[in-house]
Amino acid sequence: MALMREVMAETIALERKTMAVYGGFYRAFGADSRLRDFWFAMARDEAGHVGALELVATLLDVGGLLERPSPISLDDQTFERLRELLDRALRDSAGPIQIERALTIAVEIEESEIEDLVGDLLAAVQDEREQQRYRRLLVHDLGELSYMIEHYCQDPALLHRCDTLVNRHAEALRQVSAR
Repeated sequence: MALMREVMAETIALERKTMAVYGGFYRAFGADSRLRDFWFAMARDEAGHVGALELVATLLDVGGLLERPSPISLDDQTFERLRELLDRALRDSAGPIQIERALTIAVEIEESEIEDLVGDLLAAVQDEREQQRYRRLLVHDLGELSYMIEHYCQDPALLHRCDTLVNRHAEALRQVSAR
């Protein structure tokens, strides 16, 4: 089992890469104010995840808990697969890129274990308020992503994948809020 320090560091690095992908899309679609604002919001929310995780890591460190085994376990292969997904996305986001491909990449990222991992880490350290805030932002972002898919690419299969994510994370939010 990995130490909490290792899992936190890996997760923060993944969130930073996700932020960079969305930042690349912000640059790539800067001529369209609606798309530019959307990608900026996505990147800003990833920055918020990084900040929340950094805060949690600091609190764990102050409490002497970062060197304990992590309650969240992901194997090295999972982290490697997530790094590869984000590395491909970073290359694609360097452009030029079509909006349909950018939206597909966003769904692929949001479908991955990255977002669940962040939520699980926040839950593991029992910061329920931050976990609720995180889940609310995630549901909002996914709803915006769904809207952009519907507006810009009209791919029913991609829209269904995104809507499934919205529903799954909305249910997780309901469960967290019901506690």
